[in-house]
Amino acid sequence: MRAPGAREVVLHVRSAVDGTVRTVPCVPSGPPTDDLGRTPWWRATTQASGGDHTWLVVDGSDPLVDPSAEAVTFVDGRPVGVVRSRPWPVRPQLGRVIAHPVVYEMHVRGFGRTFAGVRERLALVAELGVDVIELMPVHPFDTRDNYWGYMPIVWGAVHEQYAEGDDAAEELADLVAAAHEHGLAVWIDVVFNHTGEGDVRLPTWTLRGLDPSAYRHDAHGTALNDSGCGNDIDPSHPWVRSLVLEALDRYADLGVDGFRFDLASLLTRDGGELVRQIGDWAERRGVVVVAEPWDLGAYQVGRGFPDHRWPQWNDRFRDDVRGFVRGEPGTIPAMVKRVQGSPEIFDGEAWRSINFVDAHDGLCLHDLTAVTSDRHRAWDCGPALRPQQIRNHFTILLLSAGAAMFVMGDEFARTQQGHDNPYDVDGPTSWVDWTRLEAWHQLRTDVEHLLRLRRLLDHDHVHVFGVRGGPDYGYESRSLAWRSGGIYVMANAWWEPLEFTVQAEGTWVVELASSPDTVRRGDGTVVVAPRSTVVLRSVSPEDRPT
Repeated sequence: MRAPGAREVVLHVRSAVDGTVRTVPCVPSGPPTDDLGRTPWWRATTQASGGDHTWLVVDGSDPLVDPSAEAVTFVDGRPVGVVRSRPWPVRPQLGRVIAHPVVYEMHVRGFGRTFAGVRERLALVAELGVDVIELMPVHPFDTRDNYWGYMPIVWGAVHEQYAEGDDAAEELADLVAAAHEHGLAVWIDVVFNHTGEGDVRLPTWTLRGLDPSAYRHDAHGTALNDSGCGNDIDPSHPWVRSLVLEALDRYADLGVDGFRFDLASLLTRDGGELVRQIGDWAERRGVVVVAEPWDLGAYQVGRGFPDHRWPQWNDRFRDDVRGFVRGEPGTIPAMVKRVQGSPEIFDGEAWRSINFVDAHDGLCLHDLTAVTSDRHRAWDCGPALRPQQIRNHFTILLLSAGAAMFVMGDEFARTQQGHDNPYDVDGPTSWVDWTRLEAWHQLRTDVEHLLRLRRLLDHDHVHVFGVRGGPDYGYESRSLAWRSGGIYVMANAWWEPLEFTVQAEGTWVVELASSPDTVRRGDGTVVVAPRSTVVLRSVSPEDRPT
């Protein structure tokens, strides 16, 4: 255990059998590292049984949980470690490289309440045609004031309340294995940029009581807060790096196939060394690492992020597509780049762009069409147009170059009733309402159709057009067409019908239209209804319907 400057460190072990507590003094371990001849490292050895609770007391402090604990529970409002009864589970990864994956972001409790509950509904997700389920954080966290889970207590354990039994890690491993049986990879959202200790107003539970230098501070000793949570981690700290890699190894041992790093730019405050170490580790373990490349103090989308092996969330795609679909002027120059995989951002490597229109934070996809907000670039278009606008979002998202992501329930118009930040709302606002699956079954069917068509894309070669000729880059233009492999998309965000000419050789049939008012003519033109999208598929002449 690391506790530099401590005079006394004591390990406490509470028996799971009779509740008795024994204390074990820790002894300094390792060579001295300061002028007073002290070492930052302490060690204790003792017997413990499965289910025993453990905690540390440093110089008479309140109980502190070991940041390397494999399991955590709450006792009297404080976290303590739990000794595992069995070895840490080890399961294989899916072992399949997925180019330009489609990611389904999911909150365990919101989707199925527990890991086992999620497992019961995996067939629904697999039938949809996505490639990856991405679980929002599964680190242990305090549920009294948090629902999403972005306030981790320790990094390398699993949240006990997602388990139905007494071994959350085993149940997560079972979920991962079940997903693999359905052909789904599993990524998890990891939060290494801060911890649930927050700022000094919140209780000291672990790192702050052991080694405050694990956090970044200004010249006055105040913890830095570019995470918005009060205690940014110092990525240059050797112990921090060790804890991060230890946690990643544990999760990878469960069979997890990839990791999305919350506010990953905060991990580059050491010049990028930690993210490069993580990139090397990911290559060795055969897993994917994805960056959310921004925080309150940095924006690193594209070249700014120091390791180009990491795919990145692309918020430029989100903002530009939202603006186009709601009919904003001046969006075509940006939209041309977005459907091509944002080549000016990712140097022509579309696989590095994780395209999305919505995510767990902000308005969900349905609510983008039910709330008017310039900040969110959302427009309440009314109930008649709403299904069409949702389909427009899905069409552009799923038929653009690059990876794609959407949120659980978007495929049947899940709503959060306009709530854009329900991080602490554990209730119907945040849960999937499965009754909407029947009411919006046609939307789900169309999303399945789009995901099948997506397989025909050529992500490296996207040709863009206007209604005739090249794209109209004018400020008032609101139309765009593009061809990618065997798919041709026409998008009309104008409030009048527009006649598009198919500008690609071969035979093309209308495969999907977001509006029933679209008309295909025999002269190679398609009249695309207002505020709608049309998808054509290339076929051989003899396959063309008569």
